[in-house]
Amino acid sequence: MKRLWCALLVCGIAAVPALAQIGPPPPALENRIPAPLPPPPQPPIIGGPLGQPPPPGVHAPPRLSTHSDRIVNCLHRGRSSGLGGEALEAYARECANAN
Repeated sequence: MKRLWCALLVCGIAAVPALAQIGPPPPALENRIPAPLPPPPQPPIIGGPLGQPPPPGVHAPPRLSTHSDRIVNCLHRGRSSGLGGEALEAYARECANAN
């Protein structure tokens, strides 16, 4: 009889954690994913597309002619004239400084 009571006591103690694992059923899966957000509004166009010419009244300065630009042009002209070596260097130096 003592063994029976001990066996029931052990079964009762072992059953308590097993009963704790049984939980409520999961909620229904309908309407779990929200609807997508609407697209953001388009940004305003400021100044127009880049392909348009500048508006009238805006000053567009001419391209600068730097010393290196002048040297390259003088070297091309001297080379097309048949100069080479020191003669080409002297011509390019004088041509670039004259312009």
